[in-house]
Amino acid sequence: MKKLYRYDDSLESFWADKDELACLLKKQQRLLQNYEELAVEQADDEAYVARGNGFCDSKYSPEFLDGQIESMRLHIHQLQQWIDGTEL
Repeated sequence: MKKLYRYDDSLESFWADKDELACLLKKQQRLLQNYEELAVEQADDEAYVARGNGFCDSKYSPEFLDGQIESMRLHIHQLQQWIDGTEL
């Protein structure tokens, strides 16, 4: 049976059953792994991208990557709690 869920850091809600939560968990884990790899790669060799105003910036700021990684970890934790039935 589907239930309404909402991540703590989001205003959007979604309906899902346990199987769909498990699928979302796997997707979030893959995304987290990708962002962690990107953060390591960028720290080792920052790829600079030219902007229209003549300045160059790294493609993703460390703050952006840290924020994404933290958000995904929160989502993974919440999904795991929902799947285990231990949500508050």
